[in-house]
Amino acid sequence: MRWRIAGYAVGAAFAGGVGVFAGQEVQAAWGRWAAGGYLLAALITLLWRAREAATVVAFGGAVVAPLVWMVTGGRDMSTVGTGALTVVKRAGRLLLETGSPYLPVDRLTGPESLNPYGPPLTIFGLPHALGLDGWAGNPRTWFGLTAALLGYAALRHLRADRAGWRLTAAFASPMLALPLILGGTDLPVLGLIALGIALLARGAHLWLAGVVLGVACAMKVTAAPALLVLLPMLLARGGWRPALTVAGSGLLAALGSAAVTAPAMLADPHDLVHNMVLFPLRLTPQQTTAASPMPGQVVATGESGGKVMMIAFLLVLMAGICVYLWRRPARDVPAAVLQMAVIWTLVFSLAPSTRFGYFVYPLVVLGLRPSVRSGSGSMD
Repeated sequence: MRWRIAGYAVGAAFAGGVGVFAGQEVQAAWGRWAAGGYLLAALITLLWRAREAATVVAFGGAVVAPLVWMVTGGRDMSTVGTGALTVVKRAGRLLLETGSPYLPVDRLTGPESLNPYGPPLTIFGLPHALGLDGWAGNPRTWFGLTAALLGYAALRHLRADRAGWRLTAAFASPMLALPLILGGTDLPVLGLIALGIALLARGAHLWLAGVVLGVACAMKVTAAPALLVLLPMLLARGGWRPALTVAGSGLLAALGSAAVTAPAMLADPHDLVHNMVLFPLRLTPQQTTAASPMPGQVVATGESGGKVMMIAFLLVLMAGICVYLWRRPARDVPAAVLQMAVIWTLVFSLAPSTRFGYFVYPLVVLGLRPSVRSGSGSMD
């Protein structure tokens, strides 16, 4: 109980800081509602030791109340900070009109005219492009629902106790509640990663694990470290067959999902490279608005040549990581989860453009690790 109370107190302090110091109105609104929810949850836990009631109150304060506020009293507040929703909506419309979710290079005007996401993520913009209004047409709704369904499937596959409560508690935490309110595109990617890890931990359906991880990588390249760690582990534990099963199904799923969701892109992949590769590396005239005080960002936006230096350093780092993983692969899935968390932390700290929100990747897989440890099985 003491750990739960401390967790709610830390959450309240974090949310309160966001509510006071955030420069974006949507973030500040979330902070004010969430801080109250976490404080009330801490009091309920302290006075009545009612864990379920505290979880419901925390979820209400961190998720339900901000969402309701956004369509009632806060419907006229600035939407700065939720640009990902605009990008995904436009991608869905472009896909229906042109067969590609990317604007041609000669039509790019500013940072939000670029789309740094993979083609499969475009499907979350299709409801709005097809004419649905309100929550039904908002990509935020489908990001959250998809992540919740995939997360629940992962916990059930791991035979975690009270999977529904665990999932509710996870979404009540700041690490998932804030991205949900901001319309974070990482949520469905994290759901796919969690399901892929769960499938491998149980040692079943290797081809399906490859498919979900491949689609995750096709949605956002931030998912790539998961396969980077898991493939050497599979090779070391089971030989070439399981490793090739996951790698082959993942590659086919990534290419297939990209081809299906962006058929016109196949004729000229230049727009894809410009949006997904060059833009995040700050190699386009339109500079990404991603910002953080991480070392890679500071150097890349500082002195002349810092951008090239950080890109070169990141490439050397990734090469070193690949060599290390080949020579010292994880012995099992729980160990692989730790390696993923370390790699994500390093990459997000040293990338030329990054946000604090990306650190949800290591936090989520570390939060999943206890269930992975209890649910690990053979991969033969």
